[in-house]
Amino acid sequence: MKIGNWVFVGFLSVLAGAPTLGAQDAKQAERAAMNRVKGNQNADVVVYEFADFQCPYCARFAREVFPRIDSAYVKTGKVLWIFVNIPLPNHAHSWAAAEAAMCAGAVAERFWALHDRLFLQQAEWSPAADPAPFFSKYAREAGVPSEAFHACVAGDRTATLVIRDVLYASNARVSGTPAFVINNDPIFVGMKSFEEWKELLDAALKKPKQ
Repeated sequence: MKIGNWVFVGFLSVLAGAPTLGAQDAKQAERAAMNRVKGNQNADVVVYEFADFQCPYCARFAREVFPRIDSAYVKTGKVLWIFVNIPLPNHAHSWAAAEAAMCAGAVAERFWALHDRLFLQQAEWSPAADPAPFFSKYAREAGVPSEAFHACVAGDRTATLVIRDVLYASNARVSGTPAFVINNDPIFVGMKSFEEWKELLDAALKKPKQ
C-alpha cells in the first residue's frame, strides 16, 4: 500500500500521544480510525477524501458521485477509500458532526452509515441551534447503541482522532473541501463528475506498481 499506511501510523500516533487512554477507549479509538477506511486494504489505488460534514459541496459529492465510485471501484476491491475529517471553522456544527460519525464507527462500526445520513440530511441539522438530537436520532436509526454513542460523544473519545485529521490535512496543505489525493498525486479540490473520476481512477489503476 502507498500513502494508505498513514491511517495505521496515525492511529499509533494517537495512542502515543494519549498515555492515559484506557484499554476500552484504546480499542474504540482503533475501531473508529479503521472504520472510516473503506475497501480492499491491499488495493493498488488509495484515495484520501478530506471533507467537512457541513460543507454543501461535500454533501453533493457524497450523494451524487461517491455511491457510483463505491459501487464501481471500492466494493470491487480496486480502490481503498479513506475519509479524513477537516471541520472548517466557519461551520459551527462540523466538529460535532465529525465526532458523531467517528463515535458511530467507534462503538458500532457504523461510520459510513452515519456519514451517509449526515450528508443526506445536511439541510435538516445544519441550521439547527443544537444538532445533537438529530445526530442521536441518525445514530439510533443506523443501529448504533444509544448509551454507548452518547458516552462516546459526551466524553470526546474521538476528538483526538479528529485533531489528528486536521493536523494531517494542514500538513498536506489542503485549502478547501472536498479535497482528494489519489496515491501520491497532487491534491485537487472541488467537485468532479463520476465520468471525470472514472478517468482519474482508471489512469491510476493502469500505472505501474511502485
